[in-house]
Amino acid sequence: MKKKIFISLLIVSFFNYIGCYSYSALTEEEINEGRPHPDESFILVLNDGSEISCRPAFSTNSNELFRTNSNEYYYLRVDKPSRILIGSGDKIDKNTGIKRSFVGVVQGDMIDSSRILIIDNEEYSLYWTKDNTRLSLKKGEFIDILPEQGTGYYIYKPYELERKIAFEDIKEIQESSINWYVMGPYTVLCIAVIIGIVVLAKNSPQGPILP
Repeated sequence: MKKKIFISLLIVSFFNYIGCYSYSALTEEEINEGRPHPDESFILVLNDGSEISCRPAFSTNSNELFRTNSNEYYYLRVDKPSRILIGSGDKIDKNTGIKRSFVGVVQGDMIDSSRILIIDNEEYSLYWTKDNTRLSLKKGEFIDILPEQGTGYYIYKPYELERKIAFEDIKEIQESSINWYVMGPYTVLCIAVIIGIVVLAKNSPQGPILP
């Protein structure tokens, strides 16, 4: 019986918890100050009324860089026209021959040359950099942004072409925030629930002590 009560409380607490967050539009001043930050998720509201949920390309778990998600896109903000390579694959140190996994961004001025290679019917792009390394990136797991593509938010999913959202096409940027009008009473409720569980445990009759 106790377990059923406890599980019920967890379920109720969960649905209360997800209601504690809301989205609010960033002000022009906040955007000029550098918001949203590179590690923050947000919603782009476009001039045509459509909304795009975006998550940072690099979160605390870098392996999420190209994880498929049906509702969210990864994004990369480009403030000035430049070449930027972003993706995941293999990195080989040409001096030592050591091969490591690569997840990250390479600025265009670090790239010396590149070529396409087909291995077992899979297409890979090889990039040689000025620090004497070679990157091997599988098709669909990287984006090579060129200066002529311009500025804006580049959003993408695995195995889908990136889409650039120009800054002038964005009506507002919304970030999640804690709804303290809900969070305050919810915090009090959680404390009351915990106290109730402790009191219930103390007052419950103890079963026989087995030898």
